Amino acid sequence: MDHTTTTDALLAEVDALLKQADATAARVDALLAWWAPLPSTTPALRRLQRTARHAARLSALVERQQAALAAQLDAMEQGA
Repeated sequence: MDHTTTTDALLAEVDALLKQADATAARVDALLAWWAPLPSTTPALRRLQRTARHAARLSALVERQQAALAAQLDAMEQGA
């Protein structure tokens, strides 16, 4: 194999690789154009935190009401 043939073969291989790289870049661009980034999870986490705080306040309120009812029942039993 002479030098010219080797050079031509290398150039042909380089051209094929460049075409393949262009096709891959076009495919990546198409995928990125199709892909929509997911919405941030920060707002959802904040809503979840607010819900957890609200649930904790409601739970504490129920416990206080149950304690008050228990105290009233105890007072009623002792008065009877």
